[in-house]
Amino acid sequence: MHTQSLVVMGLKSKDDEEIGASADGEKALGGVREGVEHPVAVVEQRVSNLVQGSLCLILMSGPFLHVLGLVPRGVLAGLFWFMGTDALRGSGVTAKFLYLIQDDSLVPLHEPLRKVRPSMIWLFLVIELIGFGATMAITQTIAAIGFPIVIFLLIPIRTHVIPLLPFTQEELAILDGPTASPFTMESVGGSI
Repeated sequence: MHTQSLVVMGLKSKDDEEIGASADGEKALGGVREGVEHPVAVVEQRVSNLVQGSLCLILMSGPFLHVLGLVPRGVLAGLFWFMGTDALRGSGVTAKFLYLIQDDSLVPLHEPLRKVRPSMIWLFLVIELIGFGATMAITQTIAAIGFPIVIFLLIPIRTHVIPLLPFTQEELAILDGPTASPFTMESVGGSI
């Protein structure tokens, strides 16, 4: 969301090199149809991240923690409830589960999960839920400070263990594709 807010949108100029034609026959410039806005630049700045980090440190100091203690728990619970339910709508786990329980006639034809065997979706979903359960379990113990270690250990499991399971490369690409959009990766200097 933050990267999207710093995007400069614009129209492709007619002077740009013509790349090809879109499916409906309109000429495309740079792979984008004429007259359709698309990202042309990202405003590079690091001020907002610096301010955000600084505010976190400042607000963790004694006087501000006292003020935070004055906020009713119901208000904080409502805030976190809203954030949690909002995050569920964009969750890959939720999307996979809804796909599995949804009637086939209601699933769009262009849905990528149609290319994955349902048994593999269930297997991947169970693996994701085990990872979630392990992360939540450690937060309920005295070793709660170590929950980032559990998250860190999920990386070698994904890169070394899961490819040994009966998933095809195409299925893994669909089930566990990159989280960041190509545009976001390009804006931070990388590629997918």
